[in-house]
Amino acid sequence: MSNRVTAAIPPADLAQALDLLKQARALLEPYLHPLTPDERKNMVKMGDKSVGFMTKLLDYAANSPAFVPAFVDFDELKQDVGTATDLAPVEQFAAQLALDLGSTVMLAGSEGMTQASPVYQNIRFLA
Repeated sequence: MSNRVTAAIPPADLAQALDLLKQARALLEPYLHPLTPDERKNMVKMGDKSVGFMTKLLDYAANSPAFVPAFVDFDELKQDVGTATDLAPVEQFAAQLALDLGSTVMLAGSEGMTQASPVYQNIRFLA
């Protein structure tokens, strides 16, 4: 049996990592807007392919204000697009970190369960 999770993480490292994550959350908290699952499901989304479209649209609208309907707040539009594009790399990094953490927890748990099974069998047999 190969065991890939072979080192215990020092408690000081775990505490520091958690503290740094809390600091990052506190720093971004004023700008975060949690959504319900229904809100996320029903919302128009700006994906990677939309970024070029939005950039070009903002350029056209900035150069030709007549394209912008009176009911559209162009400054707010620019701010929304800017916030989405500015936060994207942070979100991508955090998502990768969350995936790697989840994978490591899953792997360590799986290895633990695999190692525990024969011990449990011996306890049942010898008890």
